[in-house]
Amino acid sequence: MPKYRIQLKQGKRTLVEHGEYKSVTAVLAHFQTISTMKVTEILKVEYEDLTLPPIDDYNYYSLFKGIIKNSNSRMSKQVIFHNIKLTKNETDIYNSCMLNMEINNLMVDSCMCSLFKK
Repeated sequence: MPKYRIQLKQGKRTLVEHGEYKSVTAVLAHFQTISTMKVTEILKVEYEDLTLPPIDDYNYYSLFKGIIKNSNSRMSKQVIFHNIKLTKNETDIYNSCMLNMEINNLMVDSCMCSLFKK
């Protein structure tokens, strides 16, 4: 059975549940039957690594914020990344964004405004 990540909201409270369900329709039916919270997002889990995470040695930049852009459409999007390797700089991050990310199915052709936080 496929695994899903389900986001539920009620008032100011937001919860994320994980589970194996037969389909998206089954997820909706389940939570509409048992919960007063509203299902706001259902994502199919395509990859899951259940091995132990590395220990936290605090040997990283804790936060990177930047803006990626597609110049032809003039669309831009803020990106936030956590726990950046100390060996990486903004050029490395921009190159990875341009190679691996999109904005509304359009290629990223420039990056601007960056902030690193230790």
